[in-house]
Amino acid sequence: MSGLLIGILVARTVSGLIAEVAGWRAVYLLAMVTMLVLAVLLARTLPVSRPAPSSHTYATLLRSVAGLVASSPLLRRRMVYGATIMGGFSVLWTALTLLLSAPPYSYSAGTIGLFGLFGIAGAVSAQRAGRLGDAGHSRVATGAFLAAIIAGWALLALGGTSVAALIAGIVVLDLGVQGTHILNQHEIYGAHPDSRGRVTTAYMTCNYVCGALGSAAAVIAFREGGWDAVVVLGGAIAALGLLVWLQAQVVAQRMTS
Repeated sequence: MSGLLIGILVARTVSGLIAEVAGWRAVYLLAMVTMLVLAVLLARTLPVSRPAPSSHTYATLLRSVAGLVASSPLLRRRMVYGATIMGGFSVLWTALTLLLSAPPYSYSAGTIGLFGLFGIAGAVSAQRAGRLGDAGHSRVATGAFLAAIIAGWALLALGGTSVAALIAGIVVLDLGVQGTHILNQHEIYGAHPDSRGRVTTAYMTCNYVCGALGSAAAVIAFREGGWDAVVVLGGAIAALGLLVWLQAQVVAQRMTS
């Protein structure tokens, strides 16, 4: 999963440099060629995977995803965490281009792309999240990572005029996003070891739908209220995730008392 997020961030750097040299259309042409080459290479090198025999059709399994979500409070809660971190992540990286391309920064596409490298620092730092989950600290660590995202937005609030605050906010926010994401997967896969495909379907679909909504909302927020409105939007989404986590702690405490 670190590879996934790092790939997303490095792609921003690479695409910015390509766009500056050859224009934005070249980015999509190169992406198309790269995916075609990867498709051929993977088809030739990946081992054959034979799923266990099942009496269920693929359509039946897809329909059962909703039932799995309805029957698992843990999955629903982790889907909310995932939705908030991916939504906030998309808000930041969509609006960041709008901020940096306008005064007072007025950076080029290549320079803006370099900011993706700062996000990698946060993503790499969060790799210890898996160890925390294995050690039984998922609940507390999740709260800490969700709080880090809010702290990241607090730093980003100063980013309208301060590059240093912008960079620090990116690092802290991406640390929180990656850490929460790893712990989410640790928990949902551990709770449903025999339904990992369906769990992934529910969790990742929710993530990417909310990521797309976050991108759209970021554009509207920046258009209507500038960077300050973007920070309010991102901070509110992050606060929602932390509030859900706090509510879960209250419920857990009541059940044990």
